[in-house]
Amino acid sequence: KTYLLRSLVALIVFAFATVSAFADKRVQLTFANDVMVNGTLVKAGDYDFRFDEEAGELAILKNGKVRVKTSAKLETRSDKARYTGLHTRKAGDVEELIGVSFKGSTEHVVVTSAAAQR
Repeated sequence: KTYLLRSLVALIVFAFATVSAFADKRVQLTFANDVMVNGTLVKAGDYDFRFDEEAGELAILKNGKVRVKTSAKLETRSDKARYTGLHTRKAGDVEELIGVSFKGSTEHVVVTSAAAQR
């Protein structure tokens, strides 16, 4: 009876860990140039990117401090991503962040803020 109870608890913990792993994507990437994110200019450099699928929010952090947050969503790709990387587009004189891809994933994070939809 104790073995069964412990196994059930372990299974529940594993299930929660699996769900949270898919709901929260994290990666460290480098902006080679200054990039506009949701109206905020983010200087070139190394940043942590955290996507919270439940909140529909992409946060960009530097040294543990949030520099900018923007609304985002997961979209299905037609194939698996070959690399983890940033997707930007030229908007006048500055680049805008439009998404983040994760190596081996069939989904990518797409920025959905008003600035990115122009």
